[in-house]
Amino acid sequence: MNRWTRNYLSELIALSAQKIYLVGGSVRDLVAGKEDIKDIDVLMPAGSESVARAFANKIGGSFFFLDEERKITRVVKQTAQDTVQFDFTNFEGPDLYADLGRRDFTVNAMALDLREFVARNTVDGLIDLFHGKDDVSSRLIRVVKPEALDEDPLRLLRAVRLTATLGFTMEDKTAAHIRRRSRLVTAPAPERLRDEIFLILSEANAGVHLRLLDSLSLLSPIIPELEPLRGFAPGMYLAHDVLTHSMSTVGYVDSILVDLQNLAPAQAHKVLSHLGEPIEHLIPRKAVLRFACLLHDIAKPETLTNTEGRIRFHGHDNVGAEKVHFTCRRLRLSRSTEALLVRLVKFHMRLFNLATAGGPSQGALYRYCRDLGDALPESLILAQADARATSEIMPKEKFMDTEKAMLATLDYYYVKFLSTEAKPLVTGNDLIRLGLQPGPRFREILEEIRERQTEGVLTNRQEALDYLTQMQ
Repeated sequence: MNRWTRNYLSELIALSAQKIYLVGGSVRDLVAGKEDIKDIDVLMPAGSESVARAFANKIGGSFFFLDEERKITRVVKQTAQDTVQFDFTNFEGPDLYADLGRRDFTVNAMALDLREFVARNTVDGLIDLFHGKDDVSSRLIRVVKPEALDEDPLRLLRAVRLTATLGFTMEDKTAAHIRRRSRLVTAPAPERLRDEIFLILSEANAGVHLRLLDSLSLLSPIIPELEPLRGFAPGMYLAHDVLTHSMSTVGYVDSILVDLQNLAPAQAHKVLSHLGEPIEHLIPRKAVLRFACLLHDIAKPETLTNTEGRIRFHGHDNVGAEKVHFTCRRLRLSRSTEALLVRLVKFHMRLFNLATAGGPSQGALYRYCRDLGDALPESLILAQADARATSEIMPKEKFMDTEKAMLATLDYYYVKFLSTEAKPLVTGNDLIRLGLQPGPRFREILEEIRERQTEGVLTNRQEALDYLTQMQ
């Protein structure tokens, strides 16, 4: 633990004569040998909310309640260099041992006396009733007791999330306990379910963990739109069902992000930085991308047509985009996340349409970038992941090359399109000065000018103004 965090803990000790314990994930991370710990879980017999408030005042941090009824509080200390978070709770039960026995998984059910830890700077005084230290060493997620899953059904999802974020394996008996209780998974508030799902989707190997969720019968109850895809495998190229294909598409995102370093070295860092940006609290853009991969074919069952043996799913992209609205609202996703997901599903076939022998035209590239906007990088990766998942089951000679089209679009987007958007040669004010009134045609003219600017036909403002005059 770094020096600054240890100094904060020393300040905390001075504020109360009560026993104070480190618990939960912070102890697990200390046992695992981690040094840079930003989330500290603090447990006290009683009155922790008053101590937390005084602690926030002492270190110049922010104080607020996470759960006022249960008196769970948080203190956040933010500096120019770092942010450290302290969560305070009181005993649930008569003593420490009862409290630890109510916790979810053994790796989270250990404690350290805070005063001893600060004095010794070791975990030698570890209180470990359920062999959590052994499970940390074995990288194993094991439930403290099966009843813990009934007490808070969110723990059904949290078990999978911990395997994803920690890189651990779930104990077989714990998996069996979860599977038997899968019917309880929708009991928590949608916001809590959403947060766990998107924490899973934020990690590499999300495809593996979605399969784990599905094997535990947890996936379809949370996202019922996926259930019609199970067992749905029409057409000569579908060796497995559409649900399997969708989870494979999620899995291929990882390999594409790795390959980008070689495929598009000039743009790879921009794409990776973009995908790491948060679109809302706890949800980076890369998690939304993976969710879109999972949902991109949800309308295939209802758009299936079979004409003399020719299987088609006409309009499944548009119908799927409409269905995504309801998925987002059920999970209480923000409007910005919803808008991104809808665009990704609606246009997930666009790259395939650009993958022609002669390569995409400048006009087609402009329209693709215009329609997707800042979702363009995600759209390209979704389509390429879809293509790679499809290549598992489609003969190579039947499979179009989307990689070249993806790279051409990436270059166009970062080199031409974004610079045009940032510095258009003309604006709406120029059109108004020429006597045009805002309306549908107004927008069409501006888009035509921008398209010609990206093509290099119009290279300066005067040329653009002359072109506008000729259009009248």
